[in-house]
Parts: sequence; structure tokens; C-alpha cells
Amino acid sequence: MATDLVRFLSRFIMAMILPSVMFAAEQESEVPEAEIKQFQTQILPGYVFSVTVRTAEQLDVVLDRADSLRKVFNPAQHSRIAIVLHGAELKLFQKINYSANQSIVDRARLLDQAHIIDIKACQTMMRTLDIQQSELPGFIEQVPYGPAEVDRLKKELGFTRF
Repeated sequence: MATDLVRFLSRFIMAMILPSVMFAAEQESEVPEAEIKQFQTQILPGYVFSVTVRTAEQLDVVLDRADSLRKVFNPAQHSRIAIVLHGAELKLFQKINYSANQSIVDRARLLDQAHIIDIKACQTMMRTLDIQQSELPGFIEQVPYGPAEVDRLKKELGFTRF
């Protein structure tokens, strides 16, 4: 199962990044076919933030950091930035709290839609906080246990922890 997930993620990442590489190659110069083949089979490392904050302002700082990383890293060398939420910040994303936290939720959604970040929510902490799966926005991926997801991203996909 883990190899299937790695294979899926590898193909997904390549599908997201390869078109921009091909477009850039047409604009500037030809990319040797051997480089393209190597690029297609390579799993790109990314960054993972393990997040436990209490306020929207603190979460905004995390999103700022992810956004600033996007501006300095080369997407041909790194994949997306994973943000694993496993604390009280999960309540900020509850649908019943949307009006109070609209700016932070909308910002996170836009960064996700732009393929800059992947937000993941710890279901173990969700149960502790009495948050139902249906109460979080659809763009947030739910994982069984946040710390295990951070470890998996580091070990299986070579992500760097921030």
C-alpha cells in the first residue's frame, strides 16, 4: 500500500509540475529527453510543517512562512508544502467558525488551490476536540494521526520538517 501511495504521489506531483517545465523549455531552450525521463521518475522532496497553534494570528504566521518558502524554492527541486494541523487550530477551520475566521480559511484555501500547500488535519485530535469529519472544509485532507503523517512524509517522501 505504501508503494502504491508513493507511486500515486509521484505521478500526481509530476502531473502538476511537468507541464510548467515543458512550457518553460519551449520558451527558453530544449530540455534533453533524458532529463525529462529522470524528472518523471524522481520523487521530489518537499517541506512539512507540524502545527499546533492557538490563534488565527499564529496560523497566519505559518501560512506566511509557507508562502515565503514558495517564493524562494525551485518547484523543479521540491514538491508542495505540507501543513499538518494537530492542535486547537483545527477549530479555526470548523464550518461553524467560518464567519469569524473567513480570511484565514480563504487564504489557506487559495494557497491549496494554487498547489502551494497541502493542509492535513489529525483525526485523533479532531476526536479530542469533538470535531466531526464533515465540519472541516473539503480542501483539508484528514489523516489518522498527525505526528505519524509528519514522520511518513519525512521517511517515505524525503520531506524536510520546519
